Amino acid sequence: MRLGCAAAGITPPPGTGLAGFAARTHGARGVHDELSVRTLVLDDGDARAGLMLCDLCELDAPFVARLRRRIDETTGIHPESLMVAATHTHGAPATFGLFSSAPDPIWLEQLERAAARAAAEACENLALAAIAVGHGREASVGGNRRRPDGPVDPTVTVVRCDRGAAGPASLVHYACHPTVLGPDNLLITRDYAGFTVDAVERVTGGWSAFANGACGDINAGHSAGRTALGLPTPGRTFERAEALGLRLAIEAIRALENTRPVHGRLASRRRTVTVPLRQVTEPEARSQAATCRRRVDALAASGAAGDALAEARLELFYAEAALEWAAHRQGPSETAEVQALAAGDLALIALPGEFFAESGLRLRDRSPFPHTVVIGYANGCLGYVPPASAFEEGGYETRLSPWSRVAPAAEGVIVDAAVDLLEELREAAAP
Repeated sequence: MRLGCAAAGITPPPGTGLAGFAARTHGARGVHDELSVRTLVLDDGDARAGLMLCDLCELDAPFVARLRRRIDETTGIHPESLMVAATHTHGAPATFGLFSSAPDPIWLEQLERAAARAAAEACENLALAAIAVGHGREASVGGNRRRPDGPVDPTVTVVRCDRGAAGPASLVHYACHPTVLGPDNLLITRDYAGFTVDAVERVTGGWSAFANGACGDINAGHSAGRTALGLPTPGRTFERAEALGLRLAIEAIRALENTRPVHGRLASRRRTVTVPLRQVTEPEARSQAATCRRRVDALAASGAAGDALAEARLELFYAEAALEWAAHRQGPSETAEVQALAAGDLALIALPGEFFAESGLRLRDRSPFPHTVVIGYANGCLGYVPPASAFEEGGYETRLSPWSRVAPAAEGVIVDAAVDLLEELREAAAP
């Protein structure tokens, strides 16, 4: 197996609108740490595949399609064999209109060119490599933000690629929102994941990248509802982001020192699935938003404060988000892509949105591969895709909005399609 890796900078200028938080009202005022696109390319002589990891919040399917066409023309990596994922940092520019101002079209073109350049450079430096996989456990970085006893995935998976005299190339995979920094942060940043990557590179003397997992309900300990309202939460600092990032890096480095080789062929598959969406009429949503607005106004007029007013404001936030969805919804369903790449006993399965930890755990348990890495925020953006049971519990991730629009059946449809794809791919990638 031959492997190549490369990175290209994508940091925008100050003033660029940032993605990820509805409560954020200003563009970037500076740069804390640089953003990049990091690309790994594998080639076994018969097939070529690439993994592209972007220090961004999310990417939509049209952008991924354009990028794949561009890279196919210059590198020969077929669109089916290129996986494009975001790390999901909320300290990065908007790439489409969600939780932010409209993206800058000039910067988007620069992003596309940089990504294509990274892919081409990775193809140019292909060299023989030995690939191995290791696993660790870090339970103190990510926690279930919906309930303290909720599922988490503490697994740290690393892929180590030794390239002779060159330093090793490594992939670090972990499932946790990179949102240590909140909506009050106006500095461009990779959040905790950036500290992890930098530390791994310093220690190994090589190249590294971070891939996020099924972390729709996993973060570093703050309330999604309070964040939506822009309410302050202690500890959302760069110092804490660094501490958590280094904690994860320590476990990743341990895992890199205890890896097992993987052997077999390179293979890739993808499938388009139809995903059901929730439905609400615009008059229904408008009426609910008006009711919530009257409630907030009445509480404010009475001098109410604290939890009662905050709860009413949060319900208004949800109602206005549902109204926004109702005003722009496109139909009863949406298409999305599920994709898998495999190298022998190792499989990467890409999910197009924010899946819960229990979905990632279930998918990994059902996979026929000894090593399965579930990569979220890949090849498009369905928003939150909660398991059906989560809708009964309610909460931020399930409330109807442009970023939470799928029906309860959607998660099962996508996970089943992912398992089918992995089973199909297992035979193709066997030694």
